[in-house]
Amino acid sequence: MRKKIDQRKIIDATLKIVKEKGTSGVTIKNTAMELGIKSPSLYNHVENLEDLLDLAAHKSMQNLYEKLLTASIGLEKKEALWAIAKEYRNFAKNNPGQYELAQKVNTWNSEETKQISEQIVAIFLKILQKYTLSEEEAIHFIRVLRSYLHGFTLLEVNGGFGLPQELEKSFTIGLEMILTNLESRSNQDGQ
Repeated sequence: MRKKIDQRKIIDATLKIVKEKGTSGVTIKNTAMELGIKSPSLYNHVENLEDLLDLAAHKSMQNLYEKLLTASIGLEKKEALWAIAKEYRNFAKNNPGQYELAQKVNTWNSEETKQISEQIVAIFLKILQKYTLSEEEAIHFIRVLRSYLHGFTLLEVNGGFGLPQELEKSFTIGLEMILTNLESRSNQDGQ
C-alpha cells in the first residue's frame, strides 16, 4: 500500500528534522526517509531542496506570526510591545530551528512566505500607530527592536553571557531602555 503524502506531512517531517538536526540537516533524502518514502517520490511534491526549505520557512514564520499576534491581543503601546518582545524571545529559544528558518531571507522563495514576513511587520506597525511616529520612524524602531531581540537571544542560546548577573534582568533593562526611548520620542513629537 502506498503512503499518502501531502504538503502538511512534508512540512511536519521537515520541521521534525529541523528540531532534531537543525536546518543543515534538511535534505531531500532525510525528509524522504522521515516520511518513509524514497527520495524520487518526494520530488512529486516539491521541486527541489529550496522549495522544501521555503515550505518549512513559511510554516515557521506562520507559527511565529500566530504567537506574536496572540501575545498582543487586547494590549496597546508599551504593554503590547513588551508582550510580543517576550514571545519573540520565547519562540526563538524554544524553536531554534524554526527561528533560524524565519530569519533566513534567502530561503523565502514563494510570495506566500514573503507575505507572512510582511504580516509580522504589520503587527508591530499596528501597535506603533498609537505613537506619533512616521512610517519611516516606525520601520527604524522595528529594526532596532528586532536587532536587540535577535542579538540578545542568540547570545543567550549560545551561552554568550558568561557573567553571573541574572539574564532576565539584563533583558528587561535593555528592553526598557528601548521602549522608554520610544515613549520619550513619541511624547516630544506629540508636543
